[in-house]
Amino acid sequence: MDSTHNEPYEYQSELDAYLRALDRVLPDAVEGVYLTGSAALGDYRHGQSDLDLLTLTTRPLTEPELTALDEAHKELEQGRQPHLDAVYIPREFVGKLPPQEAAGHAYVVDGEFKRGHDSQDLVIWAILDQCGITLRGPEAKSLDAAPDRAEFAAWNLGNLQDYWRAQAQEARPVLGERDAGAEFRTYAAVWFGTGPGRLHRTIATGEIISKSRSTEYSAELFPAYKDLLARVQASRSGDESVAFTTRDGLALCDLVDEICDSAARLA
Repeated sequence: MDSTHNEPYEYQSELDAYLRALDRVLPDAVEGVYLTGSAALGDYRHGQSDLDLLTLTTRPLTEPELTALDEAHKELEQGRQPHLDAVYIPREFVGKLPPQEAAGHAYVVDGEFKRGHDSQDLVIWAILDQCGITLRGPEAKSLDAAPDRAEFAAWNLGNLQDYWRAQAQEARPVLGERDAGAEFRTYAAVWFGTGPGRLHRTIATGEIISKSRSTEYSAELFPAYKDLLARVQASRSGDESVAFTTRDGLALCDLVDEICDSAARLA
């Protein structure tokens, strides 16, 4: 559901600082500014989540503008969450992937400014279309940003196979050499437990879901992992008493493989 920003957020000061920086650095090149990511999906966790911002520009940005943006983001970066993860895309590329050689794009991850376009562009368009929050400019829903369904499903399947399955395959032999009761990093457990299910849901229905909803969705599809996924969700929600072991890590690797196999059958 499209939403317009009206009420103050707990991260309002960060948003205000960002908008002031935009006014200073790009006074005549901004078409619209939107919240995407966990904030738009209703799954923002203070101290854990970043702020994902999409700024549409009226034209490709010039090299001096990109340099000024880089400096602005260095000033905005606090060295802690919420990081301001921003993407800058010319209006003409809404809803599609730009060619590799397209100029005037930029994105920021964990305070690091990069020139070029982000490989997550199709995800950004889907979130913008389904639930993007308008901070400035045209209403998110009016932009018709939804990516092509078949192209988006293929992108998600490729991500599952090339990234998530590869991560599980890389982790499995390392974990296999450890004691089954040894500690498995909480961050890694939450990462494996929340990520792949989101892509499966998108392949199945076209919908983007949050990390929290992803654990529920995966548990519904693969009930053998229900208890483990409940612990993953509890940890993500702030329960510091939850701990994970090597045995859990290996089970999560198995879950990733099952999600990938199921998604391949769907596709």
